[in-house]
Formats: sequence, C-alpha cells, structure tokens
Amino acid sequence: MDEQMLLNFAIGVGEIMLRSGAETNRIEDTVERILSVKEGAMPEVFVTPTGFFASIQGELTGVTTNFVRVTNRSIDLERLVRANALSRNFVEGKITLTEGFAELERINHSKPFARWLVILATGVLCFSFTLLFGGHGSDAAMAFLVGLLLGGLQIFLSAKNVASFLSNFFGGMLVSATALSFYILGLCQNYETVIIGSIMPLVPGFCITTAVRDIMSGDYLSGTSRMAEATLAATAIAAGVGILLSVYFSFGGGGA
Repeated sequence: MDEQMLLNFAIGVGEIMLRSGAETNRIEDTVERILSVKEGAMPEVFVTPTGFFASIQGELTGVTTNFVRVTNRSIDLERLVRANALSRNFVEGKITLTEGFAELERINHSKPFARWLVILATGVLCFSFTLLFGGHGSDAAMAFLVGLLLGGLQIFLSAKNVASFLSNFFGGMLVSATALSFYILGLCQNYETVIIGSIMPLVPGFCITTAVRDIMSGDYLSGTSRMAEATLAATAIAAGVGILLSVYFSFGGGGA
C-alpha cells in the first residue's frame, strides 16, 4: 500500500471532520486508525481547530508529514457521519483505498441542504423555542417569521464570506428589530420571549459542547480556542440584541 496515498486519504477524511465541527480527539483517533492499517506506519497526528499535522513512516521514504490548513468551518453533521462511516469501513477492510478515495470525492462534492429548507427549519426552530420558553401562540407565530428572516440573512452573509462575529452581530440586531416591530404593531404579546426564542439558532451550543469535550480529553489548546470562539459568538449576539433594545428604551419604550 502506497504510504503517500494512504496519508492523503487519512488527511482528506480528517479535513472533512474538522470542517464539519468534530472535536479534536475524534479527528486524531480517526486519522491514526486509518494510518495504522499499514503495518509499521507509526502514525503521529496533531490537530488544532484551524488545521492539523499527520505523519507516516515509510519503508523506503522514511517519515512523510503533511499539513492541512482549515479556515472555513461549520456544523455539518451529515458530512461528519459520512466521514466516520467511511473511516470505519476502510479500517475494517470493507472497502479498498481506491474505493475510499471515490467516496471521499462524493462527500466533498455533496450538495448542501436546499436554502429554502434551511430557512424553513430556522423558522420552525424559533417557533418551537418560543413556545418552550412560555410564549403565547402569537409570540410563536411572530418568532417563526423572524426565523425565516434570520435564516435568509445567515445564508446571505455566509455566501458573502462575512466573518462569524459580524454574522452573529447582524443576526442579533435583526431578531431584536423585528421582534420589537411586531410588538409595537400589536402582533405579539411579549417581545422578550420572541427575542429569546429567535436567537437560539445563533447560540453556539455545539461549539461549547465540543470545547468541553476537548478539554475533558486533555486537548487544552483546542478546547480553550473553541471556548474563546463560543464566547466571542455569544458576545456578538448579545451586542446585536442589546444595541436595538437600548435604542428602543431610549425612545421611551417600555416593558411588554
């Protein structure tokens, strides 16, 4: 088995997992298991949230090391599951290296969910959380509309490669502005509930969970980095909502 091809395959799987939001420990374990298929490979893997190193020992070539830089990361559980399944099938000998590369290519070129479906799901999520937090039917209905607008805004900003901090900031402002507008027009009873329910799609819960798992696994560098990322995201959301509420109150706005 060619060491360079095996290394490229392992790095390809690890890159998909890192871009899809997998925790550091899982990526390192997956890449090491793939490289260990070759006897005497002595793999070494070091993963950070923005890239990773992987090396393999060759019989004639010695140690070969590759580095992958990852800048665009998101949460894509579908790709993560497919990458995990691919690695397990290869390690268990169910597929060959050539078949593995073919599946890797299919995963890389798989189409994301339709934009209308993402927007609709965001609206349903906001609707559900508003009810969960004790909102009335009118509050949930308005939260659904806010969610549709929020989903569209997030897709637009993502297409323009806007930084995640600004994306969360503008998302918080949109949620606050629309919720207050609906309240002023008498379309909902509690703007606070609408805002709380509608910002849930922005809350970095997955990032916080991954950070905690990294820290518990001893990956303090990755865990601290992800926790800082989550804190920055939460700060951006709070700033976006807070600015609009401050403006509303400064012009004489009262409680619900």
